[in-house]
Amino acid sequence: MSATRVAADVALAAGVLAQLVCCVGVWWMRDVFDRLHFAAAGSTVGPVLIGVSVALTGFSSPSGTVQALAATAFLVLLNPVLTHATARAARHLIHGDLGTTDTEGDGDGDGDAGSRAGRAGEPEGSG
Repeated sequence: MSATRVAADVALAAGVLAQLVCCVGVWWMRDVFDRLHFAAAGSTVGPVLIGVSVALTGFSSPSGTVQALAATAFLVLLNPVLTHATARAARHLIHGDLGTTDTEGDGDGDGDAGSRAGRAGEPEGSG
């Protein structure tokens, strides 16, 4: 067995293990945002490792390898967009808006998450 084949097998096993951990994380977490964290990792870590394995073994043909790597690149590039859109939709459903809540803010009840009259280092009345 060649070193390339061993590296491909290790990458494949790591990719499958990463997918299993992400599936268990999505199942285990209670909060939608924690679940989204594991779902996002499942769309990035596992496919990249499996794509590395495919690239090392050469798949069944050069065109198959290119297609597998293109699918991996597609997942990696669009995962942040999908995760962000899903998180915004979840926040809108949970809180009714996309602004900050007072628990995330500075405690003054205006939902501005810490903005004050002045910037950091400036006196209160200078802004």
